[in-house]
Amino acid sequence: MKKLFLFIALLCTTSLFAQEKTSDSVKTEAVKGTWDLNLDLASRYIWRGQSWGGKSPVAQLYGNYNLTDKFSLGFWTTTNFQNKNYKENEIDPKGYQEIDFIANYAFTDYFTTSLQWYYWPTVEKIEGVSNKLFDFGNTSVNTLDLMLMFDFTETKIPVWFTWSTLIAGNDYKYANDEDIKGKQNFTSYAEVGYSQDLPLGFNISPVIGAVLNNKALYYSYGDPDKVSFVNMGAKLTKEFKLSDKLEMPVWLNYTHNGAKRENAIPEGSKDLYKNYFVFGVSFKFSK
Repeated sequence: MKKLFLFIALLCTTSLFAQEKTSDSVKTEAVKGTWDLNLDLASRYIWRGQSWGGKSPVAQLYGNYNLTDKFSLGFWTTTNFQNKNYKENEIDPKGYQEIDFIANYAFTDYFTTSLQWYYWPTVEKIEGVSNKLFDFGNTSVNTLDLMLMFDFTETKIPVWFTWSTLIAGNDYKYANDEDIKGKQNFTSYAEVGYSQDLPLGFNISPVIGAVLNNKALYYSYGDPDKVSFVNMGAKLTKEFKLSDKLEMPVWLNYTHNGAKRENAIPEGSKDLYKNYFVFGVSFKFSK
């Protein structure tokens, strides 16, 4: 855990990177040499309908640096400050931490490609799990995600669409119980969202997201044989402007995971939660 925070501090001092992982929409005003740094404090961490780290509150630090008006580099981090791994068949795992490295290229004002490197080292050593940073094998804690993002939220049609495919890392499917090596699955996820301004400065963003080929079971309890709508919900936001460079959005996010319970991981955990309410506050610095 100490190594994680030292690494985060190093990233902060170099004013690098990012994008908010809690939303797969990345609409920003890209101006060469500008940067932003953000901190989220949330009641728990939900990603695409998956709960990571159980019910523990989380801190998420992320940022972005625009090298040009089209190309930017970023990072995204999360921790729930727990130092114990989950136990076998435990529904609410304890310790969770993650660092993501992100490269974005905007072909147009509305179309961006993003390569995201997810790295989630275990908080304690686990036999058979490799925490090496550059290990992308089937026992590793690394995944590369290639994303295509179409964002029209600042137009008369305030919608976004995201296509995500895991192209490397721990995303392996196996032919049978004797298959040790496995084969890259290229798990794909699609999401469409809508942004609507409301009275009194509120904004609501409904979203529907589905995993399309979950044979590697990368998504905790998505169906391995057909499309699973794992991420359906809405985010309600109220933004407060504290200064020219500092904003403070306060938000409430609801997520429903519509996947069948019989596909739950760990096996037999059919009472895994289907509905999540997450409350959070963000601090957004920009220059």
